[in-house]
Amino acid sequence: MDLQTKEYVQNKQQNRDEMPFLDHISELRKHLIRAIIGVAVAMGLVGIFWKVIEGFIMAPLSSDFITFRYFNKMGSLIGFDDMFNKDFNITLKNLEFGGQFTAMIGVLLVSGIIVSLPYIVFELFQFLKPGLTPKEKKYSNATMLFTVMFFLLGVSFSYFMVIPLSVNFMYYFTPFNAANEWTIMTYINMFLQTTLAMGVVFLLPIIVYFLARIGLVTPEFLTTYRKHAFIVILTIASIITPADLLSMFVAAIPLLLLYELSVLIVKWVDRSNKAKESGTSLPAKT
Repeated sequence: MDLQTKEYVQNKQQNRDEMPFLDHISELRKHLIRAIIGVAVAMGLVGIFWKVIEGFIMAPLSSDFITFRYFNKMGSLIGFDDMFNKDFNITLKNLEFGGQFTAMIGVLLVSGIIVSLPYIVFELFQFLKPGLTPKEKKYSNATMLFTVMFFLLGVSFSYFMVIPLSVNFMYYFTPFNAANEWTIMTYINMFLQTTLAMGVVFLLPIIVYFLARIGLVTPEFLTTYRKHAFIVILTIASIITPADLLSMFVAAIPLLLLYELSVLIVKWVDRSNKAKESGTSLPAKT
């Protein structure tokens, strides 16, 4: 790259860094439109495999689901009877005109978001990239990878733990001896909301990392208010999960672990910032 080209690139980058607010909004709009197009394309691809997606979503309604089989197997190994009933197979009903169509669109939308998540995160970081330091740009690929990974971990935890345990508990919870019969919309709404919510809250370490980078969160703050954070986590778990204590506590366990991971991340960022201010390199070990 010759000198003139290098100066042109530097000037273009500087001008973008100094863009007025409305220009930033316009730039963000471009990336959002691309992300939406990515979701639409993913929805179309998911629609081709609808039967697979349908079976995936309906699987937790059967006692043959992997989570129930695993817990029953673990129970037999330690000398307990089956922890979950082996004979249930829940059938959903549709009581609304167009209910199944609405449920299908919701499933396609959420599935499209999950499938296109790497591209959505890429577009988000393309928007943020001009404001990052050279070192942060160097690690942007790793940050994108961890963002996608933590989100998918949350989705997986919701699918294999929170949803099946909630389904089993609520189906057999009959204090008034009334049979529990669910509509397709009730189940799909619970499924999608819980899945997306768990994916988002699993991003806690990523969010805390950025807050620590800009100085809004410190190790002292997180450790001082740890007890308060536990109460907040239990509250969040009760909001994002179905209305039963079992799923709330199941969801709270990984959130508490993620909080502790966030504390370690903030301590690492704090050490890195102090080392940068003192002009020394970050030590390899604490």
